[in-house]
Amino acid sequence: MKDWNYDINLVTWSAGLFYGYVTIVPLGLYLLLKYFSVPSGLVQLWCLYGYSLFVFIPASCLSVVPVEIFRWVVAGIAGFMSATFLALNLRTHIKSAGESWFLIVAGIFLLQLALAVILKLYFFTITVGN
Repeated sequence: MKDWNYDINLVTWSAGLFYGYVTIVPLGLYLLLKYFSVPSGLVQLWCLYGYSLFVFIPASCLSVVPVEIFRWVVAGIAGFMSATFLALNLRTHIKSAGESWFLIVAGIFLLQLALAVILKLYFFTITVGN
């Protein structure tokens, strides 16, 4: 029987990452949209970002499969789905920012993909000790 080693700091770290991300990134986006005179609501952005992170719940459950390529695929799909959800829901709204709308939406998309990569590297990695 193999010993199961856990690191409770990963739970604290991931919760801090999620709550920090879902607080700071929408706040930054809200300020950016205010700069471009795009009407937006901070609470709506927080809700949208919160909903976009739901896909990481089943992804974290699937990350227990001990096949590393499978975990990368799951994290990639979750990140892509989350980023696409945000980009599609904000695209029409952000188009009123003028010529910069595409860069803003691309930045939102890339930040969400970066979150998925960070989660894969630090949280979706399971090791079983001997």
